[in-house]
Amino acid sequence: MRRLSSGVALLAFAGIFGVPVTALADTASEIKALKAKLKELEAKIGAQGKATAQVKNALNSAKAAPGTSAPPPVFVSFRNGLFVETEDQDFSFKLGGQIQADGGFASSADTISRSNVGFRRARLEVEGKAFKNWFYKLQYDFTGSGAAGIRDFYLAYRDRFLPEEITKQPVTIQIGNFKEPFSLEAIESSKYFVFVERSLPSVLSPSRHIGAAIAAGDKNWSIKTGIFSTSPQDTATAPPTGESQYWDAAVRGVYAPIVEEDRLLHLGASFKYHKPNNTTAATDAANLRPGQSSEREETDVLGGGGALTRVSAAQDLSCAGSAASLDIATTGVGQLVAPFARRSSCLKYSYNYGFEAAAAYGPVSLQAEYIAAQYERDFTNALIYGNGGGTSLRYSGYYVFGSVFLTGESRAASYKGYDKDFNTPGSFGEVQIKNPLNKGGLGAFEFAARYSEINLDNGGLVDGNFVYAATAVGNAAQKAIARTATLGGRQDNLTLALNWYPVRGVRFQANWTKTLTLVAPSDRPYLNGDRPSLFLARAQVFW
Repeated sequence: MRRLSSGVALLAFAGIFGVPVTALADTASEIKALKAKLKELEAKIGAQGKATAQVKNALNSAKAAPGTSAPPPVFVSFRNGLFVETEDQDFSFKLGGQIQADGGFASSADTISRSNVGFRRARLEVEGKAFKNWFYKLQYDFTGSGAAGIRDFYLAYRDRFLPEEITKQPVTIQIGNFKEPFSLEAIESSKYFVFVERSLPSVLSPSRHIGAAIAAGDKNWSIKTGIFSTSPQDTATAPPTGESQYWDAAVRGVYAPIVEEDRLLHLGASFKYHKPNNTTAATDAANLRPGQSSEREETDVLGGGGALTRVSAAQDLSCAGSAASLDIATTGVGQLVAPFARRSSCLKYSYNYGFEAAAAYGPVSLQAEYIAAQYERDFTNALIYGNGGGTSLRYSGYYVFGSVFLTGESRAASYKGYDKDFNTPGSFGEVQIKNPLNKGGLGAFEFAARYSEINLDNGGLVDGNFVYAATAVGNAAQKAIARTATLGGRQDNLTLALNWYPVRGVRFQANWTKTLTLVAPSDRPYLNGDRPSLFLARAQVFW
């Protein structure tokens, strides 16, 4: 009866004021729908309140004893990798990694239609900080060579030891296995390479070593220096039992007067002093056989021998390596000196130095480096032991490349000063994609071209052509003099690259490399004049 009377009243009201009955019905249905949505919102708010209460209860129950405070809330996110951080930012933890799958083919007079595919890198890493000032990183490579595949493995302490008038950033003290501060290209992470591989002259740069370093800087400048010794990546980690390992002292300084979102100017210089002590080419290959034992620059996935892998120093620059092959019959002193060869290295010391520059204006960027290595040796030992090289040897190389983003990104936006990266300050990081594929864009496209050269030839006391002639003659004096030259080869390459960055953490690369000049090393004279061409491609994901 109530519903009936209400309906009659509503019809009467509508009739008096001339309101259509259908309009009133629509209004009633809208009110009903709004009430339903309001109930849904109330249910959601209630659920959120329950969750908040559960969190508060968990924090309150976490108190270990009366008078102690509950631990701060923990925030979990995925910043291109699992990231965990406390509310006060004193503790953090990030789980990341990278996978690089490479493939390529090449042809030359030495290697016809060679092709190969494989994993260049497959790494997992954890990094973060503890108690606000302590930073750590552990990185393990499942594909690379070396003891247990360890790469970066360090602990760092950061605190304000300098006044803010000098730098607003804390000073960093770092201990462990990490990259020596030398060369822009050498310290840059492989995740961010413009080209598939580093350039030819990087064989003259040190890699990761165990040591200690100290660094300071700010957004526009940084300096890092340290002392290092052997590394898990060395072919052998110790010299003969009871004798001394090599050690390095390295320093790198950079200055970037212009650091903006789309403009950059970067300048830098590096220096490294190397003391071989009693190490041999087996335990100190990167320095005592430069070019021979380093990474196969620009062509790694193709492997094998020939010009497509690397130029190599034919001679061992220590006396220990050549004493075993000393020509006793012609020198007449081999039996006397051979027992002492291992303990009397010809190399007294060596030092490397380099200069670097990078600039970016909008989508266009340029980068170049020059690196040289100087070897100082004992002249008497060099002649007696019959080892290649004179009292002073010098090797060098350089590269220059330019890149342009066809989609408008700027390499300047990925620059990492000391304020962003204390481990490798003054380097480049992840490309800032303007229109990623997952948001309806095309991603970022980059075109680059690089020219690189390495020269491991050194005439010593005589011309290189005379070396081959003298070695073929049985005269002992000519042989001894001829061995004062090193012929490690000379090579220059031109590389063109096209890169596609569809979304953050994913990249596809294609490189075409042409060897323009090749002066063969003395251990592979058949390569002289060869001009191989090769194509390399890489698919990468990192997080």
